[in-house]
Amino acid sequence: MKRKFAAFDIDGTIGRDSLFLQVVEELIDSGHIPIEAKAELEQKFSAYKSRTHKHAFKDYSSHSVEVLFGHIKSLRVSDYQDAVDRVVARSHTHVYVYTRDLINKLREQGYFLIALSGSEMYAVEQFMGKLFEFDVVIGEQYSEKDGLFTGKATEVFHKKELFLKELIPKHDLTKTGSIAVGDSAGDTTMLDFVENPIAFNPEDTLFETAKQKGWKIVIERKNVIYSLVPDGSGKYFLQP
Repeated sequence: MKRKFAAFDIDGTIGRDSLFLQVVEELIDSGHIPIEAKAELEQKFSAYKSRTHKHAFKDYSSHSVEVLFGHIKSLRVSDYQDAVDRVVARSHTHVYVYTRDLINKLREQGYFLIALSGSEMYAVEQFMGKLFEFDVVIGEQYSEKDGLFTGKATEVFHKKELFLKELIPKHDLTKTGSIAVGDSAGDTTMLDFVENPIAFNPEDTLFETAKQKGWKIVIERKNVIYSLVPDGSGKYFLQP
């Protein structure tokens, strides 16, 4: 019998804090990326915390990517992995209650669990391996040579549904009853691919897409979790 599957984004969906952003900060603090990179990152982070404009978080995260890949060719793989280990050791329990409980529930129901992330593969494996038992974990692959990164990387962030299409025949899965959970516009194609998409704490672009498509929306704020459930007529009702 074919198994149902559930696909989860990680950063901002399972983990409360972006794994990628934490690793970049740790690499700067540990001296493996020049300290000069920190000032502009802090400026963009401050703009996000102050909500100076609606794209402030995107600017901050995009600049973090530029910082990492601007120095990645001089970064030893072992130093990068040490930074990941320190980040994971202190933050692996910082997860959302909704997705944590949903993962445990779906595992008990026999779902094939898939995690897909725009963060790097080693970081994703270390983070997920601390708390959860997933059947497949996929992160971006940073190519390396002689202990250094080459600067090339495979992309996952905008291609999650392509990975799902490959996994279905490989693991004898079915789209019937399939579930996906994500929080950003980069998860849109993955959510659109499954029968039961859930926009979890969505940013504005995904929020608008979810409303247009009639997807379930779940919000976790402090110790309160509530759902916005479509009623079939284009309207939503609140479900505690």
